[in-house]
Amino acid sequence: MGRLPATFANRQITARMPQGFAGELAVTSAQTGQQFQDATFLNSTDRPFEIHRLVPFVIAQDSNSVALSPQPAQDLLMSLVRVRILDLGKTQQLMKSSTLIRTLVKGSAELTWEFADPYYLAKGEQLQVTLDALTFPANAVIANLQFLSVALNFQGFFISIAPPSDAR
Repeated sequence: MGRLPATFANRQITARMPQGFAGELAVTSAQTGQQFQDATFLNSTDRPFEIHRLVPFVIAQDSNSVALSPQPAQDLLMSLVRVRILDLGKTQQLMKSSTLIRTLVKGSAELTWEFADPYYLAKGEQLQVTLDALTFPANAVIANLQFLSVALNFQGFFISIAPPSDAR
């Protein structure tokens, strides 16, 4: 995990509550521009969301949306999907262009995109996430692959920067 700052917006952080903004979207071979539903990664609370990491996971599925067994390696599956993340509240791209999920994550055991410093979403801010699937390979190992279900989980904390009151 990255650093845990003592302040946010020049106010002391008084508490942290673990939180995850998770979503899942299925894509097919060579499908581009598939966007998660608008409110999937929306902070609708009155507390800022302090994001420390993105945990992606890709699940290979057959034509009935049933997970293949055994699953191909995550290295391969994450190399078949590009992701683009836009912070709508700040009008800020989190990467210059669509990026292979595999190039975002570290190592082959942990498979997370860790942020050295937290990334914050204030009330009403959201991340817009778009996926592009590459052409799926046709080989005996994944012969029944029809869909990739891409699960993303932005993990961190809701932070309290003021004591509760009857005004909020």
